[in-house]
Amino acid sequence: MNRFPNRSLLISLLSGLLLAGCGGGLEPVPIGSAEPLGVQESELCSSLSVTSLTLTGASIFEGELAGSGSWTVSTSSNAVLLEYYVDNVKVAYEERPGASGTWYFSNGAVSCGVDHTFMVKAWPMVIDSSGVRTTCLNGSKSVSKIVGELCASCLVCHSGFAPPRDNKARSAYAEPCPRSTIGGEELKLFERIQH
Repeated sequence: MNRFPNRSLLISLLSGLLLAGCGGGLEPVPIGSAEPLGVQESELCSSLSVTSLTLTGASIFEGELAGSGSWTVSTSSNAVLLEYYVDNVKVAYEERPGASGTWYFSNGAVSCGVDHTFMVKAWPMVIDSSGVRTTCLNGSKSVSKIVGELCASCLVCHSGFAPPRDNKARSAYAEPCPRSTIGGEELKLFERIQH
């Protein structure tokens, strides 16, 4: 029979008390930052901002959306992150070093016959001497423009062919061209159906 049944419990308690009294390991260990590497909301970013962001022009031609403009960041910033959106979907981004500059964007396969919202967002950045990039989450600017392109009518698609004589066929001829019928055997088949 054990003479001191609570001896092991007493030793455990005294060991914990001794560690706590001597500054032992009872303090919580800090867990790493929840922010992704290179993205900070700190004193570094507190005074940084995009001071100017312009959209000089944007348009769609033959399914290609293109736009351009300029940007300027505050004194302590030395770069900018530009994000490009079409209909609220980010389609591209780029980093540009310097305190100011110009940007150009081009994206193909944009549908005709409907309006599209083209938007550019700019975020201030700092690139230090060792190349570490910090993108600030505050101080951003954005600009947008609604752009669109009319679809080519079948009259344009079938240039060189005489339009039909009756009104019903003529109105069908002026409808927007399906992309799959432009050129090749499909166009010849479409022509035979229309005449």
